[in-house]
Amino acid sequence: MTTGTYVVGLGNTRMGFRLGVPTEMLFLEAIKAALDDAGLKKTDIDGFSGRWTAPGGTSLHPGSADWSTLLGQPLSWIGDTYPQGPQGLMDAAAAVAAGSCNVAVVVSGQGQLAGGLAEYTRPGNEFVAPYGAFTAANFALVAQRYLHELGLAEARRVREDVARIAATIRTCGSVNPEAVLTGKGEITPEAVLASRPIASPLRLFDVCLANEGATAIIVAGKAVAKGCPSPVEILGVGCEWQRQQYVMAPRLEDNWQVGAAGARKAFGMAGLRPEDADVRSFYDANAFEIARQFEVLGYCSFGEGAAFAVENGIGPGDRMPTNTDGGLLSYSHTGFGGPHTRASYAIRQVRGTAGTGQVAGVETAVSCGAGSGAQYHGTIIFGRPS
Repeated sequence: MTTGTYVVGLGNTRMGFRLGVPTEMLFLEAIKAALDDAGLKKTDIDGFSGRWTAPGGTSLHPGSADWSTLLGQPLSWIGDTYPQGPQGLMDAAAAVAAGSCNVAVVVSGQGQLAGGLAEYTRPGNEFVAPYGAFTAANFALVAQRYLHELGLAEARRVREDVARIAATIRTCGSVNPEAVLTGKGEITPEAVLASRPIASPLRLFDVCLANEGATAIIVAGKAVAKGCPSPVEILGVGCEWQRQQYVMAPRLEDNWQVGAAGARKAFGMAGLRPEDADVRSFYDANAFEIARQFEVLGYCSFGEGAAFAVENGIGPGDRMPTNTDGGLLSYSHTGFGGPHTRASYAIRQVRGTAGTGQVAGVETAVSCGAGSGAQYHGTIIFGRPS
């Protein structure tokens, strides 16, 4: 069984630290690219999910309905629950399957970042703003406890393996001409461990970027997909929410396994096992999350994720290729759009258009969004049309 829905269009803007373009203009650029990719017209869009970022709209975010004005046409469906990544694509696929709309655009990203700490990493929540918490610190709380639970000797080995994971992904990004950190050269595990501390145990090279860019993904049913040049089927999707992100501090006991139930649902819907996926596009907010996702998706048991990744290899020619574009660590992390870039890369792998990180013979790809520090997680599986 599958969802009966397809990704029919995909558009990515350029990715960079200072693009000098407002977020809404990046969104429009990505949407146009996705429409061109699908061979569709703007007037075909009747469903939309994306944060309103320009003046003159609602203060009740996300505000997808305001986009009807820029599109110049009414919408029959909007998705304001979580307009990006597996969660946003799940909502769009459900809307298409239910007949609420025929062609749904899900778009996310960011532009014109202010200097310093990215604004979305420190929301004005009761136990965040007064105490100086920020996104990396939330993920670090869980990772630090994880190492503690493993014991000192094992923790040292895991920490070294996590550095190897980060080095592999960042090195993949260095040879990807589309990556924000392209051309930076090979990153070694030693360089990861020597980089400056951010929030123990996370160091600079363990942690994702904060840059600008946008991604648009168009979802439609089989009738529309038949007329599009490169449809990719949505085989399965499953999400798990434990609470809203960055409200209460996460705990290992509650959050290390967040997403496991959703992953089982996604693979069950697709009729696949985790090891059947040819490639992985994981949400690497930090390198520890790669280890966590190998455990949560069922590849291995608690405490084994980092060793599993290192022993099997996660590079393009290895047994478990993962984030071979450079991931959020090196390719791009566009804030709320981070999960969307990961979904985009999984789609490109199935299409065979993933550039320097393309894995040979990809039939299916799995992508994930968010993780332990955010206290929710989504899994989506893409495949060649049946």
